[in-house]
Amino acid sequence: MRRTVLAGREVPYALLRTRAARRISLRVDDRGLRVSAPPRASVRAIEEALRTHADWVLRQLDRLAPPPPLVSGARLALLGAHLELSVALESRPRAALSFTAARLDVAAPSEDLFGPVVEHWYREAARTHLGALAARWAPALGVSPTRLRIADQRSRWGSCSSTGVISLSWRLLLAPPAVGEYVVVHELAHLRRPDHSPAFWAIVVDALPAHAAERRWLRRHGRELRLGPAVGPATPGLA
Repeated sequence: MRRTVLAGREVPYALLRTRAARRISLRVDDRGLRVSAPPRASVRAIEEALRTHADWVLRQLDRLAPPPPLVSGARLALLGAHLELSVALESRPRAALSFTAARLDVAAPSEDLFGPVVEHWYREAARTHLGALAARWAPALGVSPTRLRIADQRSRWGSCSSTGVISLSWRLLLAPPAVGEYVVVHELAHLRRPDHSPAFWAIVVDALPAHAAERRWLRRHGRELRLGPAVGPATPGLA
């Protein structure tokens, strides 16, 4: 693991030299910063590439930082709006959660349970909300998924198996409503075309002509879809 200093901040990075690399490229994911470079690329050239893109690198690394703890008063994203969270330590055999209006109240015997309890609520809410979208769009697209599975994908927000199982990430509830709807339509369209050919995209465009905006939103904000401060400004109402 190598290290560099960007904007006064020490940043570790993994360097991979490969003949397949035609130029120096940077990537930030759950494993941190990775640099791919041609075998003959100099350390000076690599460091210059890192300095040139320092703002982007630091911004991406900050997005990967652990979210702040769930505390009372925190605002959580939900379908383009915000939920206010209230948590309390109570002597009880198990945790409890209640949802009223735009507020989540969680009581648990340990702070370690706050996160899992809230995530479980989001998973069940996703099962209801995304399931309703799938039930509405499947007939319109002329398809019948065999099952809807709620998972925890963080980069592939949905998938469609060869057996007709549609998997969707519960984290889509942290995005605006149109984003989740686009992912649902995208995966259902794969039941007709299991590829990304022009014919596949024609199905998506026919259903959602403006879907490109949702694709851009996911590319820009996908890493931010985690339980923590709400992503972006609130929009009125819940879809």
